Amino acid sequence: MTSPDLSIHNTVPKLFWYNVENYGNDITTWRKQKGVWDSITWRDYGQWVKEIANALLDAGIQKGDKVSILSQTRFEWVAVDLAIMSIGAVTAPVYHSNTEEQVHYIADHSESKFIFVEDQEQLDKILSIWNDLPDIKQVVVFEKYFPTDFPNVSRLDDFKKRGEIFGNNNSDQFFDRVNAGDPKDLISFIYTSGTTGHPKAGMINSYNVISVIKHLQSLFDISREDMSLTYLPLAHIAERDLGHFVKLYTGYATVFAESLEDMPANLRQSGPTVMFGTPRVFEKFYARISTGVKDATWIQKTIYKWAINVGRNYVEKKDKGQSIPLFLKIKHSLAHFLIFQKIHDIFGGNIRFMISGAAPISPNIIHFFHWIGLVIYEVYGMTETTGIISSNRLGNVKIGSVGQIYPDTEVRISEDGEICCRGPQNIAGYYHNKEATAELLVKDEHGIVWLHTGDVGHIDEDGYLFITDRKKDIIITAGGKNVAPQNIENLLKTSPYVSQAMVYGDTKPYLSALVTLDEDEIAKFARDRKILYQDLADLTTKSEVIDLLHHEISRLNRELPSYESIKKFHILEEDFDQDKDELTPTMKVRRKVVTKRYQDILENLYKAK
Repeated sequence: MTSPDLSIHNTVPKLFWYNVENYGNDITTWRKQKGVWDSITWRDYGQWVKEIANALLDAGIQKGDKVSILSQTRFEWVAVDLAIMSIGAVTAPVYHSNTEEQVHYIADHSESKFIFVEDQEQLDKILSIWNDLPDIKQVVVFEKYFPTDFPNVSRLDDFKKRGEIFGNNNSDQFFDRVNAGDPKDLISFIYTSGTTGHPKAGMINSYNVISVIKHLQSLFDISREDMSLTYLPLAHIAERDLGHFVKLYTGYATVFAESLEDMPANLRQSGPTVMFGTPRVFEKFYARISTGVKDATWIQKTIYKWAINVGRNYVEKKDKGQSIPLFLKIKHSLAHFLIFQKIHDIFGGNIRFMISGAAPISPNIIHFFHWIGLVIYEVYGMTETTGIISSNRLGNVKIGSVGQIYPDTEVRISEDGEICCRGPQNIAGYYHNKEATAELLVKDEHGIVWLHTGDVGHIDEDGYLFITDRKKDIIITAGGKNVAPQNIENLLKTSPYVSQAMVYGDTKPYLSALVTLDEDEIAKFARDRKILYQDLADLTTKSEVIDLLHHEISRLNRELPSYESIKKFHILEEDFDQDKDELTPTMKVRRKVVTKRYQDILENLYKAK
């Protein structure tokens, strides 16, 4: 592979057009159309981008204008994104799960003049707040919508035709915009999915993006022969980097999942070599595997446990650089044939490695997948660092850490334990929020600006970064113990029966937890034991379910020091919900919201009985 010259192809649109010009006939994207996988070449991709961009030019969109996208992850999303950036405009992504109120805030705050929406559901959100969005000039819908005579609303197919006509009559204008792009030009907002208050708009430029993706390529040895599955929200920086931007430098193909729900089936069908996921994704796969083992016969369980022990011994020796005895190699090959390959097939059978980010993941999960030959590399970063500042990587892994610091990046730990960093991936600040920018980017005693992450951690003697917790989330018990709740919550979620957990106990004599049930797994548990129930809420009251959770939490408590163990818990009648603002789009618990909503229940856990 010939990598693009970053001194020439120094913006995201220029990287894209490098691939179109040099690899036009190569397949770059797969998506399902009417139940059939359809391929898209770089040349086809370029035509989409050019037509949409020309239509935006025809509509009067100028350099620096803001354009929103309100859609689930799909090919049209990335085509529109590149079209916006190609003409010097700025993408303002909106999570498809956002409410009308949240959509209104982002569209208004970003000063968007155009908005692209996925379907009728998303269009209805816009129409309900249309009168409160005077800056929006037009809405473009990816799919059919009804009625079709809304003023200033059109379908993407018609919009593209408009662009085709404009391009035929103004052939130079589009590429003039592309070539005029500067690495420091603003190309996108990324709205934080923070756990408190309104989201903040991180300002991203091409310089930020390229500083991240070039290291992703080199540290993970990603090539044009690789392929990834794209399924998480592109409004989040993690999927934007790993499912969209990095392919512009590496040239690899991407497969768009039909939906988040269809992702496991699409994963098996497509067989990607590279996979990115949030911890919740890997927790779900782990839970399904664990449940399957519980339902297996005695002989199957025995073989499985033997295989896992073989995998553990094999990996431990390999990681320590020790020679692998011949007999262990033979046993490992047999374990792979009998057990590991079946699990690999769940992931499509071709995975080289997987990357986990956006939130901490339990080391237990990483160890398990490592033992069976599916390596998960944990990375660390945030919107404000354009995704990544450290990672475990090929040949350099320390499970429990978030890896070593990226090239060109510096990290220091402040006196209170906060992780601070400086590097080319750091954003310039938040749009229209000087106060928050001043809190984010702070000069030290030497006048050097450091980005304050809000995370607490330390760096070990080998240069590996460890995250303890969010600075504001640390619990201080009545006994004066500092507790990182996320680590405990991650452990609780390794139970196949636990969907979400929130640990509580600031100033309290012990820790308690709110837990929600994994509906699929707990329903199966009930069926197997012939427990009659009406709905999930009813199940939470069943003595068998309560006893099950007592057993699971007691089992997991054995992995914790006594002051971090969960003494009491309450099973909620329903899972935490994004629509109720209890979860961020990346499935992080909004602690303040949940604590306030369930304050009475939490306080009851500390009343003597």
